[in-house]
Amino acid sequence: MPSTKNFNILREQLLARPGAAELLAEIRKETLAEIGLYELRKRLEWSQDALAARLGVSQAAVSQLERAEDMSVSRLRRYLRQLGAELQLVATFDDGNEETAVEIRVGAAAEPAPAAGAPPTSG
Repeated sequence: MPSTKNFNILREQLLARPGAAELLAEIRKETLAEIGLYELRKRLEWSQDALAARLGVSQAAVSQLERAEDMSVSRLRRYLRQLGAELQLVATFDDGNEETAVEIRVGAAAEPAPAAGAPPTSG
């Protein structure tokens, strides 16, 4: 009979290695950054039927949404809210020296109000 090891023992041995905890944290962060709607829903232990009922749509509509390669921000926001999350959009700019991240507020005014006495912008 093959010998088996307890998962907790193996995990402790792995985490005892120098830099292992940081590497695992980075891998987890990258994995979560790439997670799709289907995987997110499954990890939160929601069925398509239950989510469909909360959204007021059919199970087929939830399935179609999860497979979509393109969708509106409002549909994505609504889907995520039902799972208990808030949608945040971030645009990342790389100017060669550093990356700059800007949070995008969808639905907010397209342009900020001009400062007092400032001329209006055209656009």
